[in-house]
Amino acid sequence: MSLAEIGIVAEIVSALAVLVTLIYLARQVRHANLLARAQTRQRMIEQGNEELYVLMNDPQLRECMARKTPLSREQQGKLHFFLTSAMRAREWEWFQERDKLVRGDAHNAYQEVIGLHLGMAHTRKWWETVGRVGFDPVFVAEVDAFIEDRPIHSWFEDILIYDEEPDVALSSHVKSD
Repeated sequence: MSLAEIGIVAEIVSALAVLVTLIYLARQVRHANLLARAQTRQRMIEQGNEELYVLMNDPQLRECMARKTPLSREQQGKLHFFLTSAMRAREWEWFQERDKLVRGDAHNAYQEVIGLHLGMAHTRKWWETVGRVGFDPVFVAEVDAFIEDRPIHSWFEDILIYDEEPDVALSSHVKSD
């Protein structure tokens, strides 16, 4: 074999090594992207659970959410800090969706929490007055558009009383012999 032939073989081997390296790196990047997405979804779950645990363990906060009469200054402060934290988590999720770390369908599911948090009279009033402060203006505009046509609801009140009334629907479906 001549020196030229050895050079050609070395170039082919070198090109194959580069190709194998590129394939390996592409797989590593894909794996890292999947891991980043999984970690983002995990964080979204953790944030949602943290909010649930706060609500579960704080009867005064639950009362603030369900109350139909005006809140005291202390209750307004408690609700303000809870909602600021909750909406900060939704903003973080929104940023993750914009950066393509969360798929749109997953983001949309978590966006529904905004409708729950800002769907009661006290919480909607909070958003419309002091709640928007400090959030990304595009996020604020999207939240405004999202809740614009949503009516005020009583889901939190419903949670607190769902077991107080007998289940009429169940008894009407039972057949008598």
